[in-house]
Amino acid sequence: MLIAAIAGWLIPSPMQAQTSRAELLAHPNLATGNYCNYPNPTGHVTPAPEGYAPFYVSHYGRHGARYMTDDKPYKYIIGKLDTAQIRGWLTDLGKDALVRLKLAADNAYHRDGDLTQLGGRQHRGIAQRLWCNYPELMTRPVHVKANSSTVRRCILSMANFCQELKALNPQLDIEMDASKHDMYYIIPNDSIEIPHSDTDDALYEKLDKFRHEKLNGRHQIELLFKDPKAVEGWIDGYKFADGLWNIASDMYCLPELGLSFSDLFTEDELIDGFRVYNASWCLWEGLMPGSQHNYYAIYPLLKNFLDEADLMIASGKEGVRLRFGHDSVVLPFSFILGVKEAIGGTDDMENLHNYFSIFRLIPMAGNVQLIFFRKQGSDDILVKFLMNENETSVPIKTDCYPFYHWKDVSAYYRNMLKAANITYKTKIENDDDDD
Repeated sequence: MLIAAIAGWLIPSPMQAQTSRAELLAHPNLATGNYCNYPNPTGHVTPAPEGYAPFYVSHYGRHGARYMTDDKPYKYIIGKLDTAQIRGWLTDLGKDALVRLKLAADNAYHRDGDLTQLGGRQHRGIAQRLWCNYPELMTRPVHVKANSSTVRRCILSMANFCQELKALNPQLDIEMDASKHDMYYIIPNDSIEIPHSDTDDALYEKLDKFRHEKLNGRHQIELLFKDPKAVEGWIDGYKFADGLWNIASDMYCLPELGLSFSDLFTEDELIDGFRVYNASWCLWEGLMPGSQHNYYAIYPLLKNFLDEADLMIASGKEGVRLRFGHDSVVLPFSFILGVKEAIGGTDDMENLHNYFSIFRLIPMAGNVQLIFFRKQGSDDILVKFLMNENETSVPIKTDCYPFYHWKDVSAYYRNMLKAANITYKTKIENDDDDD
């Protein structure tokens, strides 16, 4: 299966999981990891078995392209370069980079984490394809229920998605909400006890070493400062390189600015930044063997998917269920589901990208969709799993791939929830806490 991206690049099938250097060099956007622009799906939609029609969509999506979530990289790097310029330490490239950094920082001022124009377009595109691919459902006057994280970029992503649906079908009955009431499943549930792992600390030590090796800043300092030795001890090489890599990556979310910082990195250094964050996300979410299973915090979302699907099936009605949140949910949720793109984690950080790549899972606006089908006169409900709108597989037996029998799917995941034996932390009551 191939995924065609916005600019026409192609991502190899996860079944051929390798992410080659040539691929990343040919398509630098991929090397931005979770800053990656949303890839256009293949457009391949397998027809449902004869007599079956779509009646329900259940969706969870990450917000679209955004600004960096804080301005600390800008403050640190511009602060150092400003001081160096006063002291006459900057090279011509250093002076030029400082001008560009200030332009980017001025544009990002007080926009920490905000949705960009591209982010809105990404969600409108996903909504349009949902309408085009399943007209038997989406052209009808069905109810659309949408919930979002209370973070602005997620609310605006939801608004863009729903606005596009309404423009395509004015008959839709759309209900939108963004309330703390629903955060127990929209974002990671921090009240859930996470099972302890004796090897988690060792993995974080390994990751820290890996990060400092790959993002050491030596080359950036040589490019920007006349005498690199003069700034030794004054600049934290890792902090400097990591900040610049994030700024350079975020420029892909802001194409209208026309700014780039890729000239401050070699090709391999840009790829090393991707490898660092690829390993980091795999460990942070508990997808790496031996790591703490932080994905337990996403089990309430799985239960919400199951319970709401069962209610819709029992009602005999049609509908669309939308949820909007973050990469910190899409990634572990796809792992819990067992979609083939998410299950290649390994503690071999040097080679992890050959088996697991976050740009296949959590690009900007990344999403998981379940499409449900039924046949008149039959109790057999079928469901199809989509990862970023592409048909994918899960570890459940089926005789009609890419469709699965809901009774098998529901039993599999409810057994998973039962085996997890989720427990909650003791709630500490505080009458003064009105957060």
